[in-house]
Amino acid sequence: MKLTPFGEAVRHLRMRYDASLKAMAEAMEISSSYLSGIEYGDRRLSQRHIDGALAFFDGVATADELHKLRDAAEQSKEMVNMSSLSPDARGLVAAFARRLQEGAAPTPEIVSWLAKKGVKK
Repeated sequence: MKLTPFGEAVRHLRMRYDASLKAMAEAMEISSSYLSGIEYGDRRLSQRHIDGALAFFDGVATADELHKLRDAAEQSKEMVNMSSLSPDARGLVAAFARRLQEGAAPTPEIVSWLAKKGVKK
């Protein structure tokens, strides 16, 4: 399993400042397993979790480290866990993401399908 950007940043800071997963989870008022799930992208990262992580390291980490943690958290919120998708579905998601990254607009069929699913642009 691969850590999310948030997970990598948190682990780096925990190791640097000799803080355990358990201590951080307790400070954030969540379980150790839940924090681990957030780090690996198995659990959804919320603003409450981001604020808790920043508060945990506030006064210990440098301003630059806190900024990097905040950036990593924002990157992680944008990630989508595709591990439960079939290989064909993962291929479709990747193709769609590449198309958007290249600046191409979704086809009218895709826009229509997303609208039917309640997804807003």
